[in-house]
Amino acid sequence: MNTVSTLLVCVFGLALLSGGGEIRAEDGYRLETIPFPKGVPPEVGAIGFNPSGELVVALRRSDVLIARPTEDPNQFEWRLFASGLHNACGMHVVSDQEVIISQMPELTRLVDTNGDGSADWYETLNASWGMSGNYHETNHLTPDGEGGYFLAIGTASHNGPVFYNVRGTYSKTGRRGRNYSAASWKGWVLHVDADGVMTPFCKGFRMHNGILRDRNGNLWAGDNQGDWRATTPFYHLKKNQFYGHPSSLVWDPEWDSSRDPLKVSLQEWSAMRTPAAVLLPHDIMNRSASEPIQIPESGFGPYGGQILLPDNNGKRISRLMLEEVDGQFQGACTHFWNENGLNLGNNRVVFSPDRGTLYVGQTSRGWGALAEGVQRIIRTKESVTDILTMSLTPNGFRLRFTGPVPDSVRDPGTYRMKSYRYEDGPSYGGEKLDTIKVAIPKVLRVDDFTVDLPVEGLKDGGHIYELSVDAEGLRSNVFCYTINRLRKE
Repeated sequence: MNTVSTLLVCVFGLALLSGGGEIRAEDGYRLETIPFPKGVPPEVGAIGFNPSGELVVALRRSDVLIARPTEDPNQFEWRLFASGLHNACGMHVVSDQEVIISQMPELTRLVDTNGDGSADWYETLNASWGMSGNYHETNHLTPDGEGGYFLAIGTASHNGPVFYNVRGTYSKTGRRGRNYSAASWKGWVLHVDADGVMTPFCKGFRMHNGILRDRNGNLWAGDNQGDWRATTPFYHLKKNQFYGHPSSLVWDPEWDSSRDPLKVSLQEWSAMRTPAAVLLPHDIMNRSASEPIQIPESGFGPYGGQILLPDNNGKRISRLMLEEVDGQFQGACTHFWNENGLNLGNNRVVFSPDRGTLYVGQTSRGWGALAEGVQRIIRTKESVTDILTMSLTPNGFRLRFTGPVPDSVRDPGTYRMKSYRYEDGPSYGGEKLDTIKVAIPKVLRVDDFTVDLPVEGLKDGGHIYELSVDAEGLRSNVFCYTINRLRKE
């Protein structure tokens, strides 16, 4: 270990911890705040666990730290594993000695070759994408299951400058727009195989600040509300598909280079794009989606297999309930955690090895108070009373509860529903359109855990049905279902 690394490890071990381990509770869970050493800016770009059960945290301002979790959140003893990274954004912990980091300019392997606890080998695995220096050009990774990675490469923002010297190819046409793709492959998902060879996978993203390959091999990414995003979307990713943000098209080998993507008619643009599986209404559910994570089948309550989606610009984490209808994914969203002590800047998430705790890494670069650090949500032994799933039927919606259907939700007067839609376009964000009240005339018992809510005149094509449940004791009370396809049977 070099002298600087030794000094930093000593500082981390001896520094007084800033703040205290605040504890908040919600039904079935509690939240704790984990302090960092003084003098360390805890702006978390990536987070994971190594096989020994230690928490690995990559900070946006250069360093990778490691600590063994303790029951008391104030007793974490941090040590330095690596330093000198440029805005670490994604992480895959391979072993106690090896970590893969997607930092802003490249995919990097960090290895501790001599077993002293500090990385001494830094290897570039791939650096195929360009870089303009804009702060918004973040990325994230998820393993492909075969030794390679899928990488989500974000676009640049008009709110920040770019360097005079751009790494990679520069596109004058791609430089146009509010969120732009001046440097190669911005706004894309790329695949880097086990040999380090890059292949473009799909395009059309604004800032897909998080990507997930689930246990069934499906690939998912959210995006942030903004230009060409009326509200926050969540996408099922498929090869060669276009997901709606046009700036990335300048890097498509099949795109006519003489055409400006921003001048394509809305009709042509709409016919090209793949719709979101779920739309998360702005401010109600999510403002800026970050890293999605699949809930373990056991250990973290009744929601196993569903997806959590943190909000980087809100004090909440969304819960997604997905299903396939007519061969296409769609589904509902609700809150898993809303306010109640959770900070802003929820950027990265990982489950503990015992699957009972969700660690949340936070950074939002000053876009709000208390927007950096690490918090954890711990499953308690209390039972949870909640709507487990909201699914579509040919005649309305089906609600399945985590336990026997409470008496308080058997009356149709308990429920209020409205429908609306969003319309994407070049403007920043969008309003709800065609909002109407939806009648729920009765509640039909299906079994001890399930009820049906009949609804007439269901509309597909991205219409959202927002359900409010006025009942005491439910963990979640607002659900929003996106209908892309109607269920025929």
